[in-house]
Amino acid sequence: IKFEQGILGTPKLTENVEFLGHQFDLTLFRAIISSVEDTASSVAKTISSQLPLTFPISNSSAESWLLTTYLDDDLRISRGDAGSLFVFIKEGSPLLTP
Repeated sequence: IKFEQGILGTPKLTENVEFLGHQFDLTLFRAIISSVEDTASSVAKTISSQLPLTFPISNSSAESWLLTTYLDDDLRISRGDAGSLFVFIKEGSPLLTP
């Protein structure tokens, strides 16, 4: 995989998550979730007043391999060669709807 562009935006975290066919209620973590959302929003606004911020990645070291460990119609979870973890959500997926 070769990364050509990065996008910085404000994440939206949800209180209910379905993963591997199981429903998880994260309302107990609402304070932590709100804190993460607020911090990410503050950092993003400091960097750019207009979101999302896109930037090119032209470095040849931005290439890696990925091992897909989970895949369904909306979600792909992959691990990279440097121990990184990637969670990809398909554009238009209901997982992206608050």
